[in-house]
Amino acid sequence: MSTAPEQVRAEPWFSPVRPRRARTIAVQLIVWLALLSGPAALFAQLNQGGPGETSTEPERPADHGPTAVAVAGWAERAVAAYAEGDLDTVRVLYPTVTDRQLDDLPAAPSAPARVGTVAVERLGEQRWQATVAFYPPREDPAATAVRYLTLTAHGQGTTWAALDLPAEAGTWTAGELPAPPYAPGRLADSPLTEAVAGWAAAHLTGQGELDRYLAPDTAHPPVAPYARVEVTAVHAAEQDQERAAAPPGEGATVAVRADLVATDSDGRTWPMSYALELTSRGQRWEVSALTHPPLT
Repeated sequence: MSTAPEQVRAEPWFSPVRPRRARTIAVQLIVWLALLSGPAALFAQLNQGGPGETSTEPERPADHGPTAVAVAGWAERAVAAYAEGDLDTVRVLYPTVTDRQLDDLPAAPSAPARVGTVAVERLGEQRWQATVAFYPPREDPAATAVRYLTLTAHGQGTTWAALDLPAEAGTWTAGELPAPPYAPGRLADSPLTEAVAGWAAAHLTGQGELDRYLAPDTAHPPVAPYARVEVTAVHAAEQDQERAAAPPGEGATVAVRADLVATDSDGRTWPMSYALELTSRGQRWEVSALTHPPLT
């Protein structure tokens, strides 16, 4: 008796016995559900805000403009009273001051103290620190021209009090600067320097038509508080030296620094420096922007 060979199954033993078409459809449904669940989960996570990042430093409260201005004004009054030896005002503004400290206050100067707040920082809820520049009266030109005093204030609105007497702060020093962006040599007299001189006179004294020296679509009103202006030097940016010294080519742009001396109606002189951008048009140079020194 012949025995038929055993039929070999093409599927693993653990595969459920179902028609091929039905299983294919099931697999496709599972794949599509997986693909669709990814964007849906991401959308849900974004709407929930996601896990917050761990902060390594305590977050300081944001400064509020009007309050900072109030602190600045109060600090100037407090430092002025301290510098002038105004006992009554110091008692009010510095509640913790002792009688010994009052006795040691400086003597009243011959003129009111000149002060100006240069920095305000919020330390916490209703606590601020102000740095005030104090310009002491001096007869000796070698004497200290300005001192910086810091004090901590507590309060809000229009009610403030110093937590302690002012402390002397160090003077500010200049940090390291990048290489000078402008060539050290001044440009020789040329159409470019003439354009700068004309612009300076029109802009600062009102002499001449300012629009004549401005490129199209460039506008800034003249300030004109000065009686006369003299441009002492024009320096081109390092990368623009050749273009600045050459005849103006159509559409060429150069960056320059104009050093000048402005004289007011009282005869006082004010040295100034302007960073300018000039663009050539029709064989002439025109000021196309008041800028800032380029970084090198």
